[in-house]
Amino acid sequence: MFAADHARRRSPRPRAGRCALALAVLALTACADGSNGDDDLQLGTSMTIDPLAFLGDVQCSGSDELKAIRSYVATLTDNSAEGGPSPLASSPPISCAWSVSFTSVVEGHEYTVRIDGYGGEFADELTPKGGETSGNPEMLLPNGDKADPIWTWECPDPDAPGGAGSIVAEKDVEIVVRTCAKPTRVEP
Repeated sequence: MFAADHARRRSPRPRAGRCALALAVLALTACADGSNGDDDLQLGTSMTIDPLAFLGDVQCSGSDELKAIRSYVATLTDNSAEGGPSPLASSPPISCAWSVSFTSVVEGHEYTVRIDGYGGEFADELTPKGGETSGNPEMLLPNGDKADPIWTWECPDPDAPGGAGSIVAEKDVEIVVRTCAKPTRVEP
């Protein structure tokens, strides 16, 4: 199942290949819920990952800045799943200028999010292992080598004052993930 059902542009335009994929995803989602607006799209029971909420001091950049990212992959884990925590299919690689929404969440279930940020690669230069719709969080470079993230984030931030350990999905509510732990630099 394709977990990342919706993406919204935040600032710089994504590269052409990813833009076509995002438009196709938007069209499918708009048809599914009867909406026809881009930013007015009502997602119902969903969780949205917004780079503005997790980037912090990490820059979203099209250049080769040492600590900046160009793209990210988000993975939700359903902590209320029968049999214990269960990761959902990961988003495809997304431009760090775009948000991504998961509409395959279940009302009343508790979720956490892991975000992997990639520095050297634009979203359209990464492919999930197993193909575009595999939902695999492991990314491959065009030559088939494994791509490694340079930053990771966990959401919500368990160390935040009054921080909850999970985010609870609410019926017909799009929850935008607002609190993430400070990024962790992944050393090669």
